[in-house]
Amino acid sequence: MMFAFSMFATNSPAPTDTNFIDPAITDDNPVTKQLTDVLKKNGIKTEGMLDEHFMFASVIWSAVAGGYLLYARRQREITPFIGGIAMMAVSFLIVSWFWMSLVCIALIFGIYFQMKRGD
Repeated sequence: MMFAFSMFATNSPAPTDTNFIDPAITDDNPVTKQLTDVLKKNGIKTEGMLDEHFMFASVIWSAVAGGYLLYARRQREITPFIGGIAMMAVSFLIVSWFWMSLVCIALIFGIYFQMKRGD
């Protein structure tokens, strides 16, 4: 309760930059600067890695994948197990929330039609 009150009682404005990686800290650390330079050189964007849309989509699709894994274990089915592993891999490997969601939705439909075909 006191934390919530202290959050609303301050007069300081909220930060407008949503990037959690502070350049003042990373510029002083040569190892971190080297890592970000290598990532940028290879075409990986470091700005959107902690984007709220990506984090929300990753949590949602990982939870759905966990549900598929639990279902596969209880029903002794291989199709939802493979689909759950694939969805979990997609939520870890694809860094765009939009493409992650599209691939996971496609996997859901693929698992559904494969299960219907197997009956």
